[in-house]
Amino acid sequence: MSSPENGRKKLLKIDELADTLRTDGMNTAMTVIPPDVYVELYPQHREAVEARVAEGVLFVVHHGHRRLAAALKAGLTEVPILVRREVPSLRIAAIQENLQRMGLNPIEEALEFQGALDEKDRTGKGLSQRELAKRVGCSQTYVSHRIALLRLVPALQQAVIDHWLKEQQLLEAPEGPSNSEARLLLPVREAAIVYSRLRPDMQEAFMGGELSSADAAEVSKLPAEQQAIPANDGVGDCGAITTREPETAPLPEPRASEPPQATAAPTAPQAQPTASGPRVPQPSTNTETSTAPAPEPATASTSVATAEEPRGVIVVRSVEDLALSIADLLDEPEIEQLKALLSA
Repeated sequence: MSSPENGRKKLLKIDELADTLRTDGMNTAMTVIPPDVYVELYPQHREAVEARVAEGVLFVVHHGHRRLAAALKAGLTEVPILVRREVPSLRIAAIQENLQRMGLNPIEEALEFQGALDEKDRTGKGLSQRELAKRVGCSQTYVSHRIALLRLVPALQQAVIDHWLKEQQLLEAPEGPSNSEARLLLPVREAAIVYSRLRPDMQEAFMGGELSSADAAEVSKLPAEQQAIPANDGVGDCGAITTREPETAPLPEPRASEPPQATAAPTAPQAQPTASGPRVPQPSTNTETSTAPAPEPATASTSVATAEEPRGVIVVRSVEDLALSIADLLDEPEIEQLKALLSA
C-alpha cells in the first residue's frame, strides 16, 4: 500500500512509466516497510494500515509510490522490493532519497540516447526515436532535442551543462571580489532548435562574438552551405532588431514579362501576359469591379502573408531535419494527424 505520509501529493507521468514497465519491467527496486514497523512510527495511521493488511497488504511503500502506481496500471503481479525494518525517520529518509537522486546532465543523456539508438537487436533492427522515447517514458521531442545537442561544439555543450547545473543549484558563482566573469548558459530547447543547426564554424563565430544571438536564429534557418555571418553595416544587435518594420510589407516587384501596372483603372479590359500565355480579357459587368489582375499562385519558394500568424519556417535539408523541425512546431495530436494525412 502507499504510505499515508507520502510527501508527493500528485504522481506525474504514470502512463508513460507504465508503458516502460510493460516492456522492460522495474529495474529499480521499491523500498518498503513491514506494516507493524510503520504503525510504530506513525500510530495515527494504525486503523488505515490494519484495514489494508486485512485485505492482504504485506508492506507499506517507503520509496517508489510512482513506480507502484505505474506497476498496478501496467498489470504487473510481481515487482522487486527492498525491505527496511529500521528507519530512524521516514520523512527525513524520503527527503534524502529525493534530494540525493542525481540525474544525468543533458549531454550525458544525449550520449546515452544515441548509444541506445545505435544498438541493434538480434534481428539487426534498431529503435526509432519515438520507440526509444516510449521505452524510457519520455516524449519523442525530449529525445530529439537531446540528440541534437551532440551537433554542438564542445564550448556550447558546456554552456548547456552549465545551464542545467544552475537549475540544479549546483553551479558556483565565479570567484573574485567582483564576480564579473560572464558564463554562457544555454537552455536545451534553444541549443537544440537554433545552435545545433549551425555549422561548427558558425557556432564558433557565435562563441567569439562575431554572430549575435538574433542573427544566429536567422542563419540557423538556412541550409549549411548558405550560412554566413550577416553584414550588419555597423549596426549593433539592438539596431538590427529595432530597425526592422515587419508591419508594412513591400509591394512585389513586377515579373520580367509583366509591365508595371498603372494606379488608375484602365478604361478597357487589358490582356495581361502570363507564363502560360496571354490572359483572355473579360467583359466588365460592374463599374466598381477592380480591374487589377488576379495574384499569381504562391509557389514553394514564395513567402505568403496570411491572416493567421505562421508558427515557423521549416528549411528542409534532409528527412531527419524535417522530422526534427516538425517535432518542434507541432504537438503530439497534430503529429498523429499529420501521420494519418501522409499515409492516406
